[in-house]
Order: sequence, then structure tokens, then C-alpha cells
Amino acid sequence: MSEKNTGKIVTFELDLDNPPSLTDEEREQLDRLRTMKDKDIDLSDIPAQTDLKNWQRPGLFGGPAGRLRMAALKEKVLILDESVVEGFRAMGDVSPQKMNAVLLEYLSNHRKSA
Repeated sequence: MSEKNTGKIVTFELDLDNPPSLTDEEREQLDRLRTMKDKDIDLSDIPAQTDLKNWQRPGLFGGPAGRLRMAALKEKVLILDESVVEGFRAMGDVSPQKMNAVLLEYLSNHRKSA
């Protein structure tokens, strides 16, 4: 494959009901991977990790979504579906304390027995 950027966008749509068949070489590669042990994996090209104390798994609390999630946890912000808020509003109480009490009651009634 050429490194030259042609400025063209290539798209490919995979038909999950009719996936492309694997070549013999691809089948052999999958068989080798299936039988490979963890100790046989070459990790020599991975750079040394020197600063891991502030590392966070991407997607959990890393990246933009993670920062929003952390802010919500720190500020005790709860984002509810508008229909839920409307339901509480129809009952005459949209207070966070009331919603919290309802959610806590739900949790205590639906906890899995240990």
C-alpha cells in the first residue's frame, strides 16, 4: 500500500449476512494465533511505560466522555431522560431528593441476593 495521500476517501460496507470468505493464508494465521501462548508474543517494540501513576483506561474516565463522567461524579450530577423528569413533574415533585429516594428504594428492592 502506498504512503502517498491521494485525497480520496475509501469506504467499505461489510454485509454481515454474507461476510467475505477467508483465504487459506488467513486461516493459517488464525490457527497460529489460536495456539499461541502469551509468553510467545513479541512485546519488544512496545515503548517502556515510565509514568503510569496518572494513567486511566480510555473510555472509562479517560478522554472527553470520561472527563464528563468524572465531573458528574464529583459534582453529584445526575442526567436523567426527559420523560423521567416529566413523570416526576406530573406527580408534583421534581426535587433531586425525591428522585434519589426512589432510585435508592428501587436498588434495595432489586439487589441480587449474595
